[in-house]
Amino acid sequence: MDRRTLVEFITGWLLVFIGGIMTILPIFNIVNIRVVFTLVISLYGIIHLVKNFLILNSKEYSGFSTSLASIAVLILLLFLDINEPWNLALILFIWVILMSLTKLKESDYYHDRKNRIWLLNIVNLIIFIIAGILTTLNLYYTSDIQVLILGFFFLINGILDLMDPLATYIMTTPSRKKK
Repeated sequence: MDRRTLVEFITGWLLVFIGGIMTILPIFNIVNIRVVFTLVISLYGIIHLVKNFLILNSKEYSGFSTSLASIAVLILLLFLDINEPWNLALILFIWVILMSLTKLKESDYYHDRKNRIWLLNIVNLIIFIIAGILTTLNLYYTSDIQVLILGFFFLINGILDLMDPLATYIMTTPSRKKK
């Protein structure tokens, strides 16, 4: 496994772990949506920024774009009260739009290099947009349900981010190349 695939694989697992932790937070009565959402978006941005610096020589900057999207959402969090479901939905929807543009640019990166992974990225992008829209439409419940719904969304997002390095690894294994 090359360095870039390994870094993306570890990043994907970290995001799955964060989503899994978010889904169990209501069990421990950690339901302050402002703190949880801010922490998760911050971790998401930091993880992708570190990922970008670790694979800087690959000339693919989706980690940097993801970090910028997270910073933009963190700035919005300073001005809007996300204890109101409409504001939380608006901020999440803006983040989904910014992330969709980043994922689309990443798909274009693969397409320009004639790598078939771009098809998987487009499917992941469609699933991500659908999950994001469904999540934003269901944020009008109590804060414990909001944390749970956001946890499932970030869990799905982590699984989708994990698909790219897994597919890359499977397609580049030596037994696959011989065929």
